[in-house]
Amino acid sequence: MKKIPKKIWIPLVILVILGSLFHYNRPSVLQKAVLMSTPLIFRDKLTIPYTKRPKDVHPPVFDIFYATDRQPTDISIISPLYYGNSRSLSLTLGKAFVRFGDEDASWPEIEKQSFKKERALKIPMKIAGIEVLNKIGDASQIIDHSTGEQKKQSDRFINDVNKRLAASDRKSINIFVPGFKVDFSYPVLVAAELWYYMGCQGAFIAYSWPSGQRVRDYLSDVETTTFTAQHFRMLLKYLAEKTNAEHINILSYSAGARIVSQAVHELRLMTYGASKFGLEKEFKINQVIFAAPDIDMMLFQARYRDGFEDVVKNITIYTNANDTALNWALRFFGWPRLGAPGEMGLAAEDLHAFKIFNRTQIVDVSAAEEAASGNGHGYFVKSPWVSTDLILILKNNAPPFERGLYKRENQRVWKFTQKYPQRLRQAVQASQ
Repeated sequence: MKKIPKKIWIPLVILVILGSLFHYNRPSVLQKAVLMSTPLIFRDKLTIPYTKRPKDVHPPVFDIFYATDRQPTDISIISPLYYGNSRSLSLTLGKAFVRFGDEDASWPEIEKQSFKKERALKIPMKIAGIEVLNKIGDASQIIDHSTGEQKKQSDRFINDVNKRLAASDRKSINIFVPGFKVDFSYPVLVAAELWYYMGCQGAFIAYSWPSGQRVRDYLSDVETTTFTAQHFRMLLKYLAEKTNAEHINILSYSAGARIVSQAVHELRLMTYGASKFGLEKEFKINQVIFAAPDIDMMLFQARYRDGFEDVVKNITIYTNANDTALNWALRFFGWPRLGAPGEMGLAAEDLHAFKIFNRTQIVDVSAAEEAASGNGHGYFVKSPWVSTDLILILKNNAPPFERGLYKRENQRVWKFTQKYPQRLRQAVQASQ
C-alpha cells in the first residue's frame, strides 16, 4: 500500500479532530442550573437585599416573564425544554416558574445561603413549568397590523405585567437577551437570578431567541440574530404602547448585542426626524447594557451614525481584555469586536469617536474579581463585582461614579480597580 504523504494526512487528522469536536459537542438539556455567585454589594453586607418583597412573589418559586420565537416542542423526558431550536414566525409570551433550591430545602436556609460569599451548599435552579399567555406577530400579516389588532382584545400577558408593576416600588421592565449556544432555559434562569438579587422589583422578561447549542451553530445563529431582531423590535413597541412601565431596560449578552442594536437602530430609522425627547417618551428605553458584546465594532458605530443613541437614554458597554471568546470571534470574522479593548476591539481612535455620544459609558472589567473566570466571556454573572455594577444600573439607575468605578479626568473608560470594594462602600454610604 502506498504511503500517504505528510502534507495530506496532517490536514486529514485535523479534520477528524474538528469533526469529532462538533459531533460530540451535543446540546445539553440544561445549561445553567446553579445560582450565580453572590454580588459583592450583598456579600459584604454593604446594603440590605431588599426592604420588602412584592406580595405577589412566593419563594422558593419565582415567576419570570418570557418572550420567545422558538417553536414549541412536545414535552417528554427526552425533551423537557418546552421550546426547541427551530424558528417561529410569531412571538410567544408567557411566564416560566423557576424553583430555587432542592425540594426538601427550606426557603429560609436557601435565602441565607444565597447572600453568603462561601456557600455551604449550591443552590440549584430549574424551570418547574410554564404558562403561555399570548402570541403576537401573526406570520400571515404585517407585524404592525397583527399587533395592532390585539389592542381591542384582553391581553393576559400585558395584564400580568401591569399587575407586577403595580406591586413594585419601581415601574421598570427589564429584558435579558442572551448570546448564542444556549437553550430556552438559559435566559429564563439568568433573568430569575438577576430579578431575585434586585429584590424582585419591576418586571423581568427573558427573551429566548432560537439559537443552537453547538459550536458549529455559530454561523447559523449569526443569521438568526438578524431574523429575530424584527421580533425584538416588535416586543419593544408592544411593551411601550401597552404596559404601564415608566422605563424599559435592556441587558444584552454576547451575540445578543446584534439583536438589540439592530432592533433599536430600526426603531430609529422608522421614526426618522423625530426628536430625542419624543423618542424617549414613545419607546421609554432608559438603560441598554452590552455585556461582552460580540458584534463588529464598525457596524455598531455605523448604527450610531444613524442616530441609534437618540432612542436610548443611557448606554453601557462592557469590555474585557481577558475575553478569549471574543478573541476567537475576531480571528473568525477578521474585524474588531465591540466587547474587547485595544487591538482586539475598541482602539484609542474609536474611543475618541465615542466622545461625541454623551449617552454612552464604556466600562473596562479586566481588573474585576473573576473577570477572567473560564474563558472570560461570562463575567456579567461570574464576577461578583460586575454583577453588582449591573444591579446598580438596572435597579437604581446609578451613574458610574455612584457605583464605585474609577476614571481619570482625561480618559474615556471607566474601570474597576483593586480598591473597588472600598470605593463601592463609600459610594453606597454617600447615596444613603
